[in-house]
This record gives sequence, C-alpha cells and structure tokens, in this order.
Amino acid sequence: MSMSAVKFTDSEVGKLLRGVLVIVAAGLMILPAYLNYEIWHRFSINPVVSMAISLQLFAIGVILFILAVGKERFVGKIQQQ
Repeated sequence: MSMSAVKFTDSEVGKLLRGVLVIVAAGLMILPAYLNYEIWHRFSINPVVSMAISLQLFAIGVILFILAVGKERFVGKIQQQ
C-alpha cells in the first residue's frame, strides 16, 4: 500500500475541519462576554467565578484558533521583524 502525497490538512476534509475549528474558536473568543453577563445577572453567581469561566472559554478559543491556523504563520511573522 502506498500513501498519498497529499497531507490531511491539504485535503478537502482537512480544509473543512479547519474552517469549522476557526468558527468554533471565534465563537469561544466572542461568546464569553455575553456569557459573563448572563451568568452574573441571571444565575447570581459570584462575579469572580463568572469571570473565571469567561477567561477559560476565551483561552480555549485562542488555543483552538492557533491550532487551526497553524503556529507557523505566527512564528514566521515574529522572526521577520
């Protein structure tokens, strides 16, 4: 059996999954602001706990975005400057 020379990330399914991951990551970066307001006002949870939940969701969103886009794109720009 020979392996295809096309990487998974270059295939159509890979591109589709990368697009979905970028959308999920963007949602996790934007959604915490709304969730923070709702959690704090509707459920009367301590503001510190509410902010902790929001910060964790935002951090997960940033990590997913970096994984989807690829760290090579960030490293290349930093080293050029």
